[in-house]
Amino acid sequence: MLLSEPLKSSTRAGPLPLVDGALLAAVLLLVAWGALAFGAVYPWAYTPLFWTAALVGVATYWRARAINSRSPSALIVLALLTLVALAALGQTVPLPDRVRLRLSPATESFLRQVDVGYAAAVTARDQGLTTGAPVAPRPLSLNPASTTRGVLMLGSLLLLLTGLIRFFGQVGLVRLTAWAIGLGVLLAVIGIVQKALLGDHAFAGMKIYGFWEPRYKLTTPFGPYVNRNHYAGWMVMALPLAIGYLLALTDSWLRRGRRGWRDRLLALSSPEGARIQLVAFAIVLMGSALALTMSRSGIACFVLASLLAAVVGTRGARSFLARAGLSAALLVLVAAAFAWADVDVAKRFTSGGQSIELRRQAWTDAAAIIRDFPLVGTGLNTYGTATLTYKTARTDLHFQEAHNDYLQLAAEGGLLLGIPALLAVVFCVRAIRRRFVEDAQRPASYWLRFGASMGLLAIALQSIVEFSLQLPGNAVFFVVLLAAALHRTPPDPRSDR
Repeated sequence: MLLSEPLKSSTRAGPLPLVDGALLAAVLLLVAWGALAFGAVYPWAYTPLFWTAALVGVATYWRARAINSRSPSALIVLALLTLVALAALGQTVPLPDRVRLRLSPATESFLRQVDVGYAAAVTARDQGLTTGAPVAPRPLSLNPASTTRGVLMLGSLLLLLTGLIRFFGQVGLVRLTAWAIGLGVLLAVIGIVQKALLGDHAFAGMKIYGFWEPRYKLTTPFGPYVNRNHYAGWMVMALPLAIGYLLALTDSWLRRGRRGWRDRLLALSSPEGARIQLVAFAIVLMGSALALTMSRSGIACFVLASLLAAVVGTRGARSFLARAGLSAALLVLVAAAFAWADVDVAKRFTSGGQSIELRRQAWTDAAAIIRDFPLVGTGLNTYGTATLTYKTARTDLHFQEAHNDYLQLAAEGGLLLGIPALLAVVFCVRAIRRRFVEDAQRPASYWLRFGASMGLLAIALQSIVEFSLQLPGNAVFFVVLLAAALHRTPPDPRSDR
């Protein structure tokens, strides 16, 4: 591809083998399907997505099985995530009443309120009646079917992550990053055109792609997504990846031995300079689409990631002028994106008190669940079930998500899932830091990893007020970025260009 030409030497020389190319294309198609199929929120979309993710994970691991890219820290992360999945599976195991009530006494009150059969059986038992149905053992999960579904999805993502960590150590990140930027441009064009032609109000008759009617009319769709905040979640992962790619191209361009800014500016007319301009335009286009969503969380995370890239991305510059020039260029790209979108961002951030209040109420409900289920939680993927009775803040609405992924994990998993999940985050950060140290003398690999890591940080910040990662399509993209950040760059005798 045009975008990947100048950085080929940072991974492997020459074209990819057919099998590697096919597997890399399968990874991109997974990400594309997850985004273009409405975020894969419907069963017909997420069922094939997760089955295919598992198959791709197994295939990529088998393909790269000969690569000596084992990382103890990455293995610890995978082991801890596996422990989270096993603990969630344990929430579905029926337990004797004595054990269940000792671990999670609040399940009894919930079951008596929502399960008529269970309430009748317990009442008959307590009154010493022998005609009632026996009380069957119940699991810790308030909705075992939902928890089982969540465990299966988590398992498929774990297989994908395990395979991609090793596979990226064989094929590198250049081609995948270039293709992901292309997909981001496609999503941006769809969102911009659709907003211009169809609007963004579902209650006014707006249909996604011109034919798909969202189930809930109170949402504000954008692009293929039913909710604009979830579209913004995909973009805040993709935009830092594109910025990292731009920094890799710029670093290569600055190391060409040209003297003076005049020669470097003239070099922008070369094929290498054209690639830099092409990626810069892609960033502006994707940023404009993000701005048009008017998602406060998405815009804020994009700006923070861009500022961080401007600070960290210029540390390697050899002079103050070079650092100032690179920082100014990145900030100009961000400003150009918002200027092109022509939206009143300030007004958006100073309004919307009702939206903030709704989130505060959802967090209040989550806090109430955490207090009652501190040890083992309500069961993975059961927050919507728990809030059938936990309407402590508002009784006229049913919150199916906590609008904060960390609070929701604490409510659904308690300490049982929360401790290994927290340890996984800690070891993940340590592993990524080590990979940065290893890539210190390999600029292209360093900057591509930097872009993936910034994408992870941006979506982690958005998850404080949103639940974008609960969309299967966004979750798959997150796993791809996580594998890109964790993979170990294979030794290569050639230096980066």
